[in-house]
Amino acid sequence: MPAGAAVRGRGRQTAIVLTAVYVAFWIQFSVVSATNFGGVDEWMILSLVSRNVVDVPYANRPLGLLFNLPAAMFPAHLLQASLLLHGHYLVLAGMLISLLLLRLAPEQPHWALLAGVFAASWAPSDLMRLNPIYSSAYAGVTAATVLVLLLLGTSEGRWVSVMLAVGIAFVTTRVHEGPLPVLVIAPALLLALGVRLPRRSLAAYWGVMALAALVIGLPLLLSRAPAWYQNTVLGLYLDPMGLAARLAHQFRLHLGPLAATPPTALLRPRPVMTAIVLGVALSLLRSEGTAAPRRRRLAVAAATGLLGAAAAYSSFIVAANLWEASRTEFIAAPFIGMALAASIGLVADVVPPRGSLPVVATLGAWVMACGAARTSQLQDEWNGIGAYGRQASALEQMLRIAPDFRPGTLVMFIEGPPAWIGTFALHHCLDLVYGPHVAGCVSNARAHLFYECRETPEGMRHEPWPVVKDAWKAGSQTYRFEEVVVFKSDPSGHIRLLEEWPPELAALPADARYSPWQRIVATSSPPATRHSFPGL
Repeated sequence: MPAGAAVRGRGRQTAIVLTAVYVAFWIQFSVVSATNFGGVDEWMILSLVSRNVVDVPYANRPLGLLFNLPAAMFPAHLLQASLLLHGHYLVLAGMLISLLLLRLAPEQPHWALLAGVFAASWAPSDLMRLNPIYSSAYAGVTAATVLVLLLLGTSEGRWVSVMLAVGIAFVTTRVHEGPLPVLVIAPALLLALGVRLPRRSLAAYWGVMALAALVIGLPLLLSRAPAWYQNTVLGLYLDPMGLAARLAHQFRLHLGPLAATPPTALLRPRPVMTAIVLGVALSLLRSEGTAAPRRRRLAVAAATGLLGAAAAYSSFIVAANLWEASRTEFIAAPFIGMALAASIGLVADVVPPRGSLPVVATLGAWVMACGAARTSQLQDEWNGIGAYGRQASALEQMLRIAPDFRPGTLVMFIEGPPAWIGTFALHHCLDLVYGPHVAGCVSNARAHLFYECRETPEGMRHEPWPVVKDAWKAGSQTYRFEEVVVFKSDPSGHIRLLEEWPPELAALPADARYSPWQRIVATSSPPATRHSFPGL
């Protein structure tokens, strides 16, 4: 075949693979709702990125919200922008793993296609994957991690490509520490796939990864405030036998649903459509090469994928208070996808050549249909447990009573049934819905995190934690009692304005007065972000 025709053929195959990965993913992911709120961090994340703040200082993640930031360019469509952004990070990881495998094994485009669609779409047990606001960081660092592998794997010793990979790898670890184990062993994973990096490149890469490990690990070891989240909320679990059991459990959660998904769930429109897209794409591709070398490569790739997945899980199984598949299947998905695709290739290679493609298509369609079915099932779970409905209801009632407030108002909220886990959620929600001239406080919050509210003789003191003050440009302020407005919810979730100072709070000083209606403005010029939230 002439060189030009070969290049055109490879370009055509690449286009088919990437298009199929993209289309199959969005067929599956189109069921996901932008209002899948866990009720804890979403309002805070949206509020911070709307002010171009990306630092998560209590978790030693100075770039923690970097991957959420592009959604803030569309304030009037913030929720939908967040969903689209999150989805594109997920599908980008799949497309990048396909590109890597197309480059390393151009004669096996079926493998690259299967690995890409599985990487983007097969995370069957991770409920948090369907929370687009909270989990954009995880989806973003997954795509960045695969990009590092692609840059290293296709650098061919070019210093510019290696340095770009090094820079992206370090930035990724400052968004979230989860990818660090995978990034550390990335050169070894590539070596198993046939890519040997020059010694100079390895020295530069591992030197920067050592620096990343140092800046992540020191605050943990010294129990400093920047690692409060990891040390206090997540905790550390280091029992060797327990870690082995946890690791095996993660593999069961990630692979078990292939056998456990009921066949009836596969006959719904989305599973069927994803299977059809995969089948059409496979029929348009052409594999080359002899069986024996192909089998060896696929066997090594399956083992490499499992090793990469184990490294990805390792960051999460050491957290004592993380259970099941919460956030664990993001970074592991590209490697599980590679391993599943290679395993299917091995099965197909033991049948006669005429039956190879039908076997690949059948097994690949099964995985894709199961993935689409599981995504729909996870969305059904979100429909039952999501916090957005009750939070939006509380806000909508509050807005009917108070379209706006005078600058320098503190909204106190006394909860009946819990809508807000703490002051930080309400405070940042009011920032989005009313603007920065209104502060929020939940007096009987279940968790007093990042902001404290306490009564003083001069009024109510709204005090950010020291660790977030500079990073979030959050100032302390004392609100006189006449600058406070108190709302209360009853057991049914009905919100009312309290016209008298409530007995649930400490008694007013003798010379203080409480005049809530004086703080309310009948007309409103809301921030553009308010229009993004359904029901408000």
